[in-house]
Amino acid sequence: MSLDVPEKSLALDYQLCSYDGCRLNFRGPETSLSDPYVAVLGGTEVFGRFVEQPFPSLLQEWIGTSVANLGVAQAGLSLFSEEPWLMDAGSRSDVTVLQVLGAQNMSNRLYSVHSRRNDRFLAVSPALRDMYPKVDFSEINFTGHLLETLSQDEVAFAKLVDELKWAWLQRMRRVLAMIQGEVILLWLSHRSPDDVCCTHNGIEPLFVDRAMLTELSDQATSLVEVIIDNDRPKLGEMIVAKGEADAALCLPGPQDHMRAAEALATEIARITGADPGKNRVRA
Repeated sequence: MSLDVPEKSLALDYQLCSYDGCRLNFRGPETSLSDPYVAVLGGTEVFGRFVEQPFPSLLQEWIGTSVANLGVAQAGLSLFSEEPWLMDAGSRSDVTVLQVLGAQNMSNRLYSVHSRRNDRFLAVSPALRDMYPKVDFSEINFTGHLLETLSQDEVAFAKLVDELKWAWLQRMRRVLAMIQGEVILLWLSHRSPDDVCCTHNGIEPLFVDRAMLTELSDQATSLVEVIIDNDRPKLGEMIVAKGEADAALCLPGPQDHMRAAEALATEIARITGADPGKNRVRA
């Protein structure tokens, strides 16, 4: 597919910022964490790649309270469970929004990933080598390539998926236990959690389903579901450089971010007793 991209596509400034005590970079502008705030933790969708206003900034306009965008591009659950600063930032917030991430981009009993770029495959366990004796793991650098390679053996791959789903539940329970206070899980995806996803090239969050989310209902305050509009043309509304169209199509567009902000504002109002959208400035 050829895509005519306006010159402004190269000028999107994510205003990267950092916070004292944290090794990570986040999308700006920086938010004061000494005043009341809502913390939003997640991956590329929260970071808001290719859009001028990601839903955390729209949510801030809607509820009139500072919202810290703590999304990290290419992040998985490993990053959040191993970064105490993020857990503390969530615990000190009025409400934490935690994006539901896939089960593949995290270290587990079968393989390990990079500590910050969780989509990077680093090492394989003896158990996984035994499951796939003919695979040369030295040629694999990313979890996507790993899963594509391992999916060729349907029986072994089914066992791998079961292990990833189990590990995801344990990691999510650990993360939720580390965050004090109210935590809203955010499902932001092209599919519903009721749709089965057990293939290597499925829709994110990979391998996560309704039953897994239900398992967490005793720890999370609530679940907000936002299904990305697959029928709405969105590339014209996004800031996409040449060669990045395929990546942009996998992510929410501006209208999806708006819907996520509205849904979260409503849920935060329910939890806090505030008036949803009373500060929202409408066009």
